Amino acid sequence: MDWLPLYAWTGTLLFARLGSVLMVAPGWGEQATPASFRLGLAVLVTAVIAPSLATVAPRPPADVILAIPLIISEVIIGLILGLGARIMMSALQVAGATVGLASGLAFAQQIDPIASQPSAIFSGFFSLMGVVMLMSAGLHRVMIEAAADSYTLFPPGALPPIGDGVQFMIDAVSSAFSLGIQIAAPVLIFSLIFNVALGLVSRLIPQVQVFMTAMPLSVMLGLAVVALGLGGGMMMWLEAMETQMRLFTLK
Repeated sequence: MDWLPLYAWTGTLLFARLGSVLMVAPGWGEQATPASFRLGLAVLVTAVIAPSLATVAPRPPADVILAIPLIISEVIIGLILGLGARIMMSALQVAGATVGLASGLAFAQQIDPIASQPSAIFSGFFSLMGVVMLMSAGLHRVMIEAAADSYTLFPPGALPPIGDGVQFMIDAVSSAFSLGIQIAAPVLIFSLIFNVALGLVSRLIPQVQVFMTAMPLSVMLGLAVVALGLGGGMMMWLEAMETQMRLFTLK
C-alpha cells in the first residue's frame, strides 16, 4: 500500500490543474454546463493521466502546510491555460457590441445564455453561435489535450511562470479586441458610408426627416450586411480560437 499515498498526491496535483482548466475553458466552463459534469470529467481525465505522470510528480511533502503552495501553483497554471482561451470568447462580445452600435440596435438587449446576464442582442447571438461552432468543430477536446500536454512544459509542482503568464494574457486580450473589430468591420464600413450619405442628404435637402427615414434603413441594411459577412467572420474567429488553444499542445 506504499503506492497509494503517491498516487493520491499525484492525483491531487493533476486535479488542481485540470479542474481549473475545465472551470473556465470555452465549452466546458460555460455557466449552463452543470458543475457535477465538469467535476466528473476532471476526475475522469485525472484518473487517465495520473499513471503516466506518477514518476515525474514531486514527492509528497512531509507536512500538509508544505503542500498548499504546490497546489496553488497548479491552480494558477490551470487558470492561465483556461483563461487564455476564454478571453478569445470576448472577441464575440466586442463584435456584437460594435455591430449593435453601428446598426442602430445598441439598446436592444436580451439575456445572454452564455454570460447569464443582459447584453446587446448581437453579443448574445454571436456568443451562442461561437459555442455551437466550438463544439461542432471538436475544439472543446483540444482544450483537454492542451491541459494534458502542458505537463511537458510545466511539470507537476513547478512554479507558475507569472511573467510569461501576464504577457500571455495581455497578448490574448489584444488579439481578442482586434479580432472582434475585424468581425464587425463590414458593418462599421457600411455605417460610415451610410451616415456620410445621410449627412449629404440632410445638407442638400433640409426638409427631409433624416432620422425618421434613416433609422429603419440603417437597421435593415445593417442586418443584411451582418448576414453577408457573418460566415467569414465566424470562421476567422474559429481559426484564431484553435490557434490559441493549441499553443500548449505538442502537435
